[in-house]
Amino acid sequence: VQDQMNFYMNPENRCVSIRLKERDEMEYSRYLKPFTLILGGIVLLITFFSFIIRTLPAYSGNADVLMFVGMDDPTYQLRRIEQVIANYPNIAWFDPMTYFPYGQPMHWGPLFPFLGATLCLLTGAVTRTEIISATLFIPCAMAALMVPIIYLLVSRIADWKSGLVAAFFIAIVPGQFFFRSFYGYLDHHAGEVFFSTLFCLCYLSALVYSRKNPVDLKDRETWKVPILLGVLCGITYVLGLALMPTMLLFALIVGMFTPVWFIIQRYIGHLGASALVINSVTFFVAIIGFFFIGIHSEGGLNYYTIGHPIAYGLLILANVLLFGFSYHLKEKPFWYYVGAIVGVTILGIIAFALVFPDLFAYMMANANAFFGSDDIHWKTIQEARPWSFDDAWRTFQYSLILFGAGAAVLLNRIRKELCPSHVFTLIWAVVIFYATCQHIRYEYYLAAPVAILAGIAVGSALGIIELPSRYRSGSGGTGDEQHAGKKKAGKTHDVSKSKKGHLSGPVKAGSYAFLAIILVLALLFSHQALSRNLMMGAYNLNPDWREATEWLNGNTPDPGIDYYAIYDENNFTYPDSAYGVMSWWDYGHMITFLGKRMPNANPFQYGVNGPNGSARFFMTHDESEADQILANLNTKYVITDYEMDTGKFWAMSTWDNPDVGVYPYQQTFVFPNPEDPKSGMPYPVLTNEYYQTMISRLHNFDGSYTAPGTVFLLKYMRPSASGLNVPVVVDGGQTNFSAAKAVADSFNPQENPQYGVIMVNMGYTDPVEPVRSLSHYRLIFESSTRVTPADMDDIRYVKIFEHVKGAQIAGDGMLELKVKTNTGREFVYRTHSVDGIFTVPYPTEAAAGAITIPGRYRNVNTGAEYQVTEEQVAKGERI
Repeated sequence: VQDQMNFYMNPENRCVSIRLKERDEMEYSRYLKPFTLILGGIVLLITFFSFIIRTLPAYSGNADVLMFVGMDDPTYQLRRIEQVIANYPNIAWFDPMTYFPYGQPMHWGPLFPFLGATLCLLTGAVTRTEIISATLFIPCAMAALMVPIIYLLVSRIADWKSGLVAAFFIAIVPGQFFFRSFYGYLDHHAGEVFFSTLFCLCYLSALVYSRKNPVDLKDRETWKVPILLGVLCGITYVLGLALMPTMLLFALIVGMFTPVWFIIQRYIGHLGASALVINSVTFFVAIIGFFFIGIHSEGGLNYYTIGHPIAYGLLILANVLLFGFSYHLKEKPFWYYVGAIVGVTILGIIAFALVFPDLFAYMMANANAFFGSDDIHWKTIQEARPWSFDDAWRTFQYSLILFGAGAAVLLNRIRKELCPSHVFTLIWAVVIFYATCQHIRYEYYLAAPVAILAGIAVGSALGIIELPSRYRSGSGGTGDEQHAGKKKAGKTHDVSKSKKGHLSGPVKAGSYAFLAIILVLALLFSHQALSRNLMMGAYNLNPDWREATEWLNGNTPDPGIDYYAIYDENNFTYPDSAYGVMSWWDYGHMITFLGKRMPNANPFQYGVNGPNGSARFFMTHDESEADQILANLNTKYVITDYEMDTGKFWAMSTWDNPDVGVYPYQQTFVFPNPEDPKSGMPYPVLTNEYYQTMISRLHNFDGSYTAPGTVFLLKYMRPSASGLNVPVVVDGGQTNFSAAKAVADSFNPQENPQYGVIMVNMGYTDPVEPVRSLSHYRLIFESSTRVTPADMDDIRYVKIFEHVKGAQIAGDGMLELKVKTNTGREFVYRTHSVDGIFTVPYPTEAAAGAITIPGRYRNVNTGAEYQVTEEQVAKGERI
């Protein structure tokens, strides 16, 4: 043993095989076996616990499992699973049932719906209820399986104590990871974390092995295991890639780590053959696997494009170049090699940009998509906004401190031992942390690094506690840490220890204080996480949207597209019977899955902006422009809801015109405090611009002419005069429309440059100027839930309108028609003539969808009544 210890005192032998470890393991195997079984049992218990806390809603006894499904992306995953079941094992790469009239190229991977369909076929799930019941457990199971993966990963780079703590943390970590792996959120996010972490486990295992058993290109026996490990890394990478193209992020992490790995190997006297073999095999397998998935788009790297194998090929080339420099500079000092890497990297980037400018621009654009920020996206898309400190603390709380402590532990070990596995783990954590800061959606990826580093921090603190000697081989580090620990044992003498090997007094007190702090933080985080997770209620598919889309499915014409069929984008054309459904993009997948109809816009943010986008349609004041948009898109129905009219209005206005956003429609004024005129309260109000939008005219007023009642007339001081960011009200009050209009029209801004006047209101159904009727839109269905109190106008949560040509009636003045909805609500549709013609959307002798018409059109001025048939409305005939 003394000879072995002397051997490790030589710095030149730091990375050779450790036979002493093998001998120790054999000696203590009789103690390790029961201990290993105990560890395995604990890991299994944590795994089961992780699964149970995610599936609690499943045990409620509610047989209507559709109500547990998240209402956006999960509904589309169910659509994909149903499609795969009908065409098993084929996967659709183009979907004509969304983003009408173009169809959606698919950038989600095939693996998730394939797994869901396979599970359904194995369990005999056939009906929609059975399919949902079977597949909702998939994300929960993937999240639970993260427990043994994290344990194995951390135990390889640290020890079993760190592994157990990290495994427990990944089971309970709250935020996006728990949210997206909870029962009902049937989507690929949990799978992304699962397969990417599995890849990292395999890659770290390869690092640990190659550190103890470095590759010698002259000795083929040393190639075998690293090649097999590289193949395993490649396979797990391809599995992640088959789930989502964002797996490319982990190729980037490997690419960032590789030069550091070569430098470490060069520093300890190796040429870097281990990195060359493992990385080259890994990404050669990735290239082969990618072509099994196939090229399915010409877009960016968030699709399955040729850019993926190009990127992997460049990684392999980089490894060859790094090894080549190492080989040719093997007789030179270490710093020659470092300088060569830095210089060649800079020159290589410049040369790449000059020789392949289009490819370079393509790669940079995709890097920006990963890490950059787009103003309109982060403002209007929840998962695309930057991650604030409040967001971070709300999710991870005390584990953020443990995350930092774990990073410090790794940095300290890197400083002492230069362990590649620790470097890779740290780069992994830093890259994902930065990506999360840019886009909050990556928070679910960050759950794994947080659990790992927090576990390492706690495990390191627990290392202060001495175990009985017979368990020390099981409690000590494994992989790099154990190897490095043995080297250090014979290399230096720790001055913090006494001759008997015990910690000295002050150091011992400080160590136990550190242990106490870490344990308190771990307990606080565990309590916070468990409390938050156990309080999380079940997902609830919006019942009004379910009611509306199911009615749409059963009561509108068949669009002529087979919902289950797989179509080829290259030779597909829509039949003449096809038509679109206009709504906000949030609801596109429900329209596809529940309504089996084709939305113009969807949660992929397709069909949102542009001259024919849903944002322009709902923001325009001009009915003729709205008509033209629907004509361009061959769209027949429009669905609105209360959220589009209120809370999501700002998002629609921002997509329509990012430069002004919601300001023209909803303005904020400072109203002075009557008791203290020097202080005031900012308050948002609605302007005429809001009331004249298509969304307001449809949802608030049912397309009917509406006259204003009382309005607020405000005189305000402009921000340029007050020095504040918003206008300050100096005078005003509530009055009738005519009086307010007269005062507003008489105001002369040239005589009062520091002041302005405006008519506003607070209620969504209280216009400040007359709202014109819509001649080509009729209400055909509304959902059951009333969203306004009894003393206000009755507005329902979801409404469906049909776009029609409208019958034409000669005459002047105003027509009125009593309308009764499917909920029993009654209103009067009013419309004025234009150039001696009334254009009306409702028939009087037939129902309009679920809407009934109890009477005839009546001219308010003349008393004349008119009957209108559905055929006259549909063909736009003149009466």
